[in-house]
This record gives sequence, structure tokens and C-alpha cells, in this order.
Amino acid sequence: MANHRLAEAAAIVGAYEHPTRFAADKSEWQLLAEASRGAIEDAGLSPAHIDALFVAATAPEGGQLGLCTSTMAADYLNLKPKFIDETDVGGASLGYYVNRAVLGIHAGLFKCALIAYGATTRSRKVNVGTVSYNQLTGQEMLPIPDAFEQIYGTTVIAFMGMLTQRYMHDTGLTIEQLAHVAVTMREHAQRNPNAMRREPISVDDVLASPVIATPLRKLDCCVVSDGAGAIVVAHPDLFPECTKPPVWIRGWGEAMMTHGGGHTDWAAESREMVSRACADAYSMSGRGPKDIDTAMIYDAFTFNVIVDLEGAGFCRVGEGGAFAAAGEMRLDSGSLPVNPDGGGLASNHPGRRGIFMFIEAVRQLRGEATGRQVKDARVAMCTATGAAFLARRGSAAHILEI
Repeated sequence: MANHRLAEAAAIVGAYEHPTRFAADKSEWQLLAEASRGAIEDAGLSPAHIDALFVAATAPEGGQLGLCTSTMAADYLNLKPKFIDETDVGGASLGYYVNRAVLGIHAGLFKCALIAYGATTRSRKVNVGTVSYNQLTGQEMLPIPDAFEQIYGTTVIAFMGMLTQRYMHDTGLTIEQLAHVAVTMREHAQRNPNAMRREPISVDDVLASPVIATPLRKLDCCVVSDGAGAIVVAHPDLFPECTKPPVWIRGWGEAMMTHGGGHTDWAAESREMVSRACADAYSMSGRGPKDIDTAMIYDAFTFNVIVDLEGAGFCRVGEGGAFAAAGEMRLDSGSLPVNPDGGGLASNHPGRRGIFMFIEAVRQLRGEATGRQVKDARVAMCTATGAAFLARRGSAAHILEI
């Protein structure tokens, strides 16, 4: 049972994922509005109930949702929140918003928070992951001299390739094992009618796809899509007005890693950062890895899944690749179904995918994931890692329960 007062503070009462993966005829504001309306309606509430708003900027590569995003979104959505936040931790931002929503509700600052995101990354042909940090920022913005990221024009994908290469050296992870992650996500996507990539692939297909940043191939990288999603987090006082069963936010944690002046072991610390966030989530919820029925893991790359599997304690360090290759993440036969919707590798990835993991977790726990339902799912975990500069990162972990 949960053993922390925050474990009883709030629950997700509404969730909505926009079905589009390509929306050339819509602005990011419109997608955001449609997703927000869908989540509020799913909760059975009205816009008048929303007294806190959390909205993430589109992405550093470019977008309509930029500076002062939450203020602009409140205006566009005609909301009058008491509290707004747009903390930016890359792909982990939406998870951080959930934490702050729980804290705000528990503190009595507000009772009903809308957390939303929308982006038209694909239709605007944004170069996600392949733009150098200098191009992203247009200025020297790092607080300390940097010999690895900014001056050489490092990209997100190049950085992830280096991390993966080091992790393979340290743990024995293989490219074939990474490929199994991509194959499993495609298997799951075949059961999601809205997924962007539903075609089945094999390990050989992954290995034969073009190398993007050694050792990562094209099929090791997430899709680039348009999309939007939103959730509503509410105080128990509002539950009688809601139309769906509440999905409790039983535990959460967040952690970060830093550059360390070039001395940080970025590959190992990526895992340890996840481990710290998950440890706090487990402690708050009174749950552990064996209690988790399904996990939503941020999979911008196949490597991220391996790191999070190990960091969350689903397998030992160095065994994440074998876990994936053995089929343990598969929907019907695995011990831990991961990303039943296909995740970022196959379903959608508009830029900051954290919101969609909560939405899929809610669907699974409510029993609404038609065609891909995890049997008897009662407890779900969500993990996400994000950053601006990759050696300065944040991770969020959550335990949800119905």
C-alpha cells in the first residue's frame, strides 16, 4: 500500500490523445486546444474547473509554442488559471508537470490541473535531433566552457550514438538486442490503429537500415510525427463530478545529472539518474518493480529503453538487452509489457512525448486499450528522460494505480 501522504493527494481523471500523426492543415495551438478539450470532456468536467495549467513549449528546434507558452495557451484556451508552469526538461517536462500538479493540489493552491502538449513537427519538417546545439541556441548559453557538445556542433542523435557505444563496451549490450526493442514496438503498433508505423519489421530489417550515428540505425530512432495530448489531474473532492474512475498518482520521483566538468560517466549516470527517480517513486507508492503490470518508457531511441529497464530495476545492470531479446516486453507473452501503443519508435513522437505515456497508462488501467489491453492491469509505471544539452538531463518516474 502507499505509504506517503502525497500518494492520496490527486489522480488523473481525464486523458485524451489526438489521433492525428500529420496535420498540415492545423496549427499547434489548434491541436493543443483539441487535445485539451478532449481531456476535459473525458473527465466529465468543464473548462471552468481548470485552475492550473501546465503546457510545454513545442521543441527547441522550432515551433509555435515557445516563450511564455502557458500564458499564451491560457489566453488561447480562454482559461483563467490560478497557477501556471512551463518548466522545461525536454521530454521529461510533462512528467515534471504531473509532480508539480500533485504538489499544488496537496498544498491547496488549486484543485484541477490541465497538462497539455501539441506539436506539428512532421508537417513543418522540423529537423528534430539532427540540428547542432549551436544552431538550436544561436548563442553561447552554457555556464561553463564545454569541450564536447557545443563547439563541435554535436547533435542529439550523435550524442545518443556515443552513449550507446560506451554502454555496449561497458555492459556487453549488442546491436541485435537493441533491434529487438524496435521489433517489439512495431508489434505493439500493429494493434494501435492510430500508430504512425504499423508495418512489421525484423531484427535483420533494423540492422539493415541506414546507420545514423554509430551504432544507432534509422530504425533505432523514434518516428517524427505531429500530435497532441492532454490529461486532467484533480483533487479527490472533484471525483463525484467525474465520469471515469480516477487513476491515482501513487508515487513519483525526479532526478538529474550534470556535465561534471567533463568527468561524468554519461552512459552509466544516465542509468543511475533513472534509478534515483524510480527509487523515490517506489518509496512513495509502497510498490516495487514486481508490482508493475505494464511500463511506459520514453523511447526516443532503442537505447533509452535498455537504460530505463535497468534503472527501474526490472532487470540487473547489463541484462536489459537480454531482457528485450527474450521477449519480456511483449504484450501477450512478456513479463512486463512495455509501451503497448508502440511508443515513440512506432506510434508517435511530436517532440516531447511524455504526455502520451500517461495517456496510454490511463487507458490500460481503465481497461480502455482496445486491441492491446494488458490483462488485469492495475499498476503502471511511466519513466521519461529529457534535456536541452544532453549531458545535463532530467528524469521523471511515476507509479499510477487504479
